[in-house]
Amino acid sequence: IVVAISYLRLEEREREQEAVTRDVEYAQQRLRLRLLERQEQLMRLAREISNREIDRGEFLFQAESLIGQYPELMSISWVDARRRVIATYASPSAPAAQTRSADQVISTGETDGSFELARDLRQPIYSRPLPGEMGQSILMLQVPLSEQGRFGGVVMGEYLVDGLLRFGIPPEVMARYAVALLDDRQKVLAGSLQQT
Repeated sequence: IVVAISYLRLEEREREQEAVTRDVEYAQQRLRLRLLERQEQLMRLAREISNREIDRGEFLFQAESLIGQYPELMSISWVDARRRVIATYASPSAPAAQTRSADQVISTGETDGSFELARDLRQPIYSRPLPGEMGQSILMLQVPLSEQGRFGGVVMGEYLVDGLLRFGIPPEVMARYAVALLDDRQKVLAGSLQQT
C-alpha cells in the first residue's frame, strides 16, 4: 500500500510538472507572438516613412492609434540618422521623465547600442531591458528606415516590461501561477517571485 501511494504521488507530481512546463511554453509563445505583431506594425510604419507615404502629422496620428490599441507600448518615436527625434507620441500614462520631445537628440547610452545595431544590420533590433522611472524596466525596438539605400534613422517603439507581463501573458496562466519576467541575470523585471 505504501509503495502504491508513493507511486501515485510521484505520478501526480510529474503531471503537475508537465502542466507547469506546458503553461510556461504557452505563455512564452503568446508573448513572442504579441511582440512580433507589434514589430510588424512598426515595420509597416517605418516602410511608409521610408517610401515618403506619410509625413510628421500622419506619423503622429498612426502612433497615437497604435498606442491606443496596444497598452504595453509606452511611446513611438521617429528618429533620424543623427539621433534627432523628428516626431514622437507617448501614452498619456507614460512617466513624464520617459517622454521625448521633437528635436531632442537621443544619447548613445539611452538605446544600449540597439540604435547602432539597427543601423549596421538594417533589421529590427530589440534592446536589453533598460531601467526606467520608478524601477520599471523598458524594452526598446529599433526598426531601421531606408532612404534610397542609406540608413535614414529608426522608428523606435518603447515597451513597458510590466505592460508586456500584464497584457502579453494569458490571463489563465496569470490566475494559476505567480508569474515574473526575468532578465539574463535572473533579476526580476516585472511581476514577483515567491520566495521558497
